[in-house]
Amino acid sequence: MTIEFNLLLCVAYLLGSISFAVLLARLRHQPDPRSFGSRNPGASNMLRLGNRPLALATLLGDMGKGALVVWLARHEGLEPVQQAWVGLAAVIGHILPLYHRFQGGKGVATAAGVLLLLSWPAAAVAALAWLGAFAIRSIASLASLVACVVLLPWLAWHSPELQIPVSLMVLIILLRHRLNIGRLLAGTENRFRS
Repeated sequence: MTIEFNLLLCVAYLLGSISFAVLLARLRHQPDPRSFGSRNPGASNMLRLGNRPLALATLLGDMGKGALVVWLARHEGLEPVQQAWVGLAAVIGHILPLYHRFQGGKGVATAAGVLLLLSWPAAAVAALAWLGAFAIRSIASLASLVACVVLLPWLAWHSPELQIPVSLMVLIILLRHRLNIGRLLAGTENRFRS
């Protein structure tokens, strides 16, 4: 099982390294998402292009790769905690993608896809926290941070076996949001306008 686990970690990182925002922008002859807005290759920055279908496709692609690697790990008979480590590898791939000079996204959508297959109730808790925070403030980064913070105590209570890999996933996402946190504290973070 160790060989399969190590192989899946590598596969997960390589799949996670596929940036759907960058690929879809190239296919649709749009600007590189790393060159405008938040410079983040993710769904919310793609939405800044004003192209909702492209943003939705980015979101589904990023979530899908996270879900896919967990499904592969489950299909190979790995334990839930091993599936979580494989999911973490995909999130790291998204944040530090091999194919895009290690200039990746924040990892939120990929982590959501991982959670959806690891523990759909945990994913539901995080999604509700995200939606609630976004409805109040219209700031995607704040909503992501709230979802991360709410997720950990829920997991500690309901799925403690997943706590270590998911906590590392959350820590990496929080570190990736460090500039956003600075802007939130300064009151200068971008809001989405309707």
